Amino acid sequence: MRKTLLAGGVAALALLAHAAPAAAQQRVFDVPAQPAASAISAFARQAGLQVVAPADGLEGVRTQALKGAMDARAALHKLIDGTGLEIVSDSAGVIVLRRVPAPAKDTVAAEPAALDTIIVTAQKREEAAQGVPISLSAFSGRAVETYRLESLRDISRLTPGLLVSSFSQSSPTIAIRGATNTFTQIGANKPVAVVIDDLFIPRNSAASFELYGLNSVQVLKGPQGTLFGRNVTGGAIVLDTGKPAYEDAARSVRIGGGDYGLKQVDGRVDIPVGQDVALRLSGSFKQHDGYGRDRLTGREEDDLDSRGVRAQARLRAADNVEVLLGADYGEDHNGGRTLSSKGAGSDGDRRTSELGYVQDFGRNQWGASARIYWTAPVGQVTSITGYRWSQSGEDYSGTGASYVFLTGTNTQSVNRDVDDVGLFSQEVRWASPKWSRGDVVAGVYLADENAKRQLRTRGLAAVTGVASSDVLTDQAVRTRSYAGFIDGTLHLPAALDLTLGARYTHDEKTASLVRTDFVRPATGSFTARDLKADWSEVTPRAVLSWTPRQDLKVYGSVTRGYTAGGFNTDAATLSALATPFNPETVTNYELGVKSQWLADTLRINASIFHMDYKDKQELFFNNLTRVLTITNAGQATVKGAELEVTWRPLPWLNLMGNYGLLDTVYDNFVIPGGAVNTGNPLGSSPRNKGALAADVRIPLNGKGYLTGALSWAYTDGYYTGATKDPNLHIDSYALTNLSVGYESQNGRWRLTAWVKNLGDVDYLLTPSTQGVLAEYLGEPQTMGVMLSAKF
Repeated sequence: MRKTLLAGGVAALALLAHAAPAAAQQRVFDVPAQPAASAISAFARQAGLQVVAPADGLEGVRTQALKGAMDARAALHKLIDGTGLEIVSDSAGVIVLRRVPAPAKDTVAAEPAALDTIIVTAQKREEAAQGVPISLSAFSGRAVETYRLESLRDISRLTPGLLVSSFSQSSPTIAIRGATNTFTQIGANKPVAVVIDDLFIPRNSAASFELYGLNSVQVLKGPQGTLFGRNVTGGAIVLDTGKPAYEDAARSVRIGGGDYGLKQVDGRVDIPVGQDVALRLSGSFKQHDGYGRDRLTGREEDDLDSRGVRAQARLRAADNVEVLLGADYGEDHNGGRTLSSKGAGSDGDRRTSELGYVQDFGRNQWGASARIYWTAPVGQVTSITGYRWSQSGEDYSGTGASYVFLTGTNTQSVNRDVDDVGLFSQEVRWASPKWSRGDVVAGVYLADENAKRQLRTRGLAAVTGVASSDVLTDQAVRTRSYAGFIDGTLHLPAALDLTLGARYTHDEKTASLVRTDFVRPATGSFTARDLKADWSEVTPRAVLSWTPRQDLKVYGSVTRGYTAGGFNTDAATLSALATPFNPETVTNYELGVKSQWLADTLRINASIFHMDYKDKQELFFNNLTRVLTITNAGQATVKGAELEVTWRPLPWLNLMGNYGLLDTVYDNFVIPGGAVNTGNPLGSSPRNKGALAADVRIPLNGKGYLTGALSWAYTDGYYTGATKDPNLHIDSYALTNLSVGYESQNGRWRLTAWVKNLGDVDYLLTPSTQGVLAEYLGEPQTMGVMLSAKF
C-alpha cells in the first residue's frame, strides 16, 4: 500500500513537471476606472487570486482603467499605483496589501498602525484569518515570540476554548470546547488533531513538543469533518513553520539562560540559491533542571533536555510549479512527573514526590514531506506526501506514594509505557480559481498508520514491595483511512455567500494483543490476532455568511465531525478486546462575527455555539463485568460563547483580551452497575476561561526601543473526568507572565528579561486518587534573560 502510494506521488510529480510549461499564461483584465476598494475586488476575481486590502483609508481614491492581457502581478502593481498601497506579502495565491507607512523622525521605518494580517489554511487555501467563516484563534510568529509561547500549554493560556494539561509526560490532555478523552490505548483516536506543515501527528505522546521557528499557530474550534485529513470532533491545532524566500538571505539566533539551570538556544538561517531555490535550516536546544525531585531516590523530576532540527528546500520547478521539501528530527528526555502525595508519606512539600521509583521519559521523532503546488489555468493542484514516526517510552508510578508508606492490601502501581508509531499519508487536492460566482476545493486523502505499544503494569504490595500483579500488554493496531471531500462557495446577491461541503471517510482497523499475566498466567493471559473492524461516515458542513463590507463578516454554520471507532487494547479479557467501540459524532451549530474597526486597528470576533454529541466514547470500570471498558456511553451537549478583541491604539502598543464560556452536560451516561453520570459536566471543560495581554515597542528618540509584554490568563475550576469526584477537581487559577527588554535602533538585536508565573502560583495539572490522594503541579515561577539577534 505504502509503496503504491509513494509511486503514485512520484508519478504525479513527474506529470506536473511535464505539464507545467504549458500552463504558464497571462490573464485578461477588464477593470474600469472606479473607487480603489471595488477595483481591487474586481481585479482579484479576474486574476484568480485572493487580495487582502485595508478597508479604510481609501475614500475618494480612484484607480485608472486596467484592460488587456498581462501578468497578474504586473497588473496589480499598475492598479495600485498612486493609491497609497503596497504589497507586503505574496504567497501561494494570497496577496496582502497595506498602506505605505509614513516616515517617522525617530525610527528607521515607521511601524504600520494596522493589526497584523495572519494567513491561515483552515479551508485548505491560504487566506486571511478574518475572511474565513470558521471559529479560530490564530497567533502570528511575532506573537509567538513576543509572549514566549513555547509549548501547546502556553498557547492554551491565551486561547478561549482550548485547554492543554498533562496526566504524565507521555499523556498530555488536549481539549477544545470540552472535547477530549483520556485514552492511551493504541487502538483509540483523539478528538483533537495536531497538525504540523499539513501532516497529522497520530499520537498525543508525540504532540507536546517545544515550539520554535513557527510562522503561525492556528486553533480551529469545533468539528473539522470536511477538509482535514483526520476527521475529528473537537478541533485542530495547526502549526505552520512557513517557508524561505527565494532571493532573501536571513539569519536569526536567540540565546538565553535562567534559574533552574536553564540553557536555551534556537536559530534559523535562510539561504537563497539562485532565483529558483531557497533553503532553510532551523534548530533548537533547551535544557533545565528539575522543578521537583523524588526525596526517596534523590532524582530530579520535571527537568528537560530537548533538541530539534528542521530543514526545508523550496524549489521553483517551473513558472507555475513549486516544490517544498521538508524534514525534521527531535528528541527530548526528563525524569518524569513530580506526583506528590497528599497523605501517606507526605513531607508537606508539594514540589517533592515520595514515589521511591526511578522514573524516566524519552522520546524521538522525525518527519519528512514533499509538497507540490501546481498553479494551472483551472486552479491550484496540491500534492502532499508525508511520513511521521515517533517512539516514546516512560517509566512512572501511577500511585502517589511508595509501597513503603502503604498499608493493608494497598499496592503501588508502577508502569512502563513504550509506543512506536509510523504514519504515511498522501493528499491530493484541487482549489479552483476565485471565480466571480464562487470557488471549489476538492480532493482525496489516504493514510496508513502502524502503531505498536508495550505497557507493563506492576502492583507492588504494601511494605514488602513484592509484585502482587504483573501484566504486560503487547499491542499493535494498523489503521487505514480513505477519504474524499468537496467544499464549494457560491456568491449570492446582497453580499451573501453559501458554502456547502462534505467528506466521505472510511476507516479500517486491524488489532492484535498479546496479554501476559506473570502472576496469574492461567487466568490472565491470552492472545488475539488480526481483529478487524471498519466504519464509514459522511460529514457535511453548511455555512451562510454575509459580508456587507470587507472588514465585517457575519456567519452561521452547521458542521459535523466524527472520531473513528477502535479497540480497547488495554483490555483485561478477550471479550472486552474483541468488541470494538463505535465512532462518536458531533453536530455543531454556530453563529459568529468577524470585524475590524478604526482603520483596521481594532479587531472584534465573537461566536456562540451548540454542540450535540452522539455515541460519546468513554472509559470506565464496568461493575458488572469487572473490566475497564471503552464504550459508546451516551449523549452530551456543549454550549458556549467566545469573544476575542485585539486593539492597536498606538503604533507601539498592542492590546488583547478574550473570554470563553462553556456549559457542558452529559445528557445520558449511566455506568452499568455503577454511577449515574447523567447531568454531570464533561471533563476538562472549565466554565470560564479568559486572558488579557499587552505588548509594547516604544521608540526612544532614535536610540532604540523599549520592549515589553504582559499577559494574565484565568482558568476556572473543572473536573478531570465525567464523575463529580471532589478529589478529581482542579481549582481555578490565574497565571501572569512578564517580560521587559531593549531593542537596537536597527532592529538587529534585542535583550529581554522575563518571568513566567510571576506570582509563583501552585496550580494543578492532574489530581490522582489511585491508591492515595496525590497531585501533580504545573511549573513554578521561572525567570531568565534572552538575547536575540538578526543578521
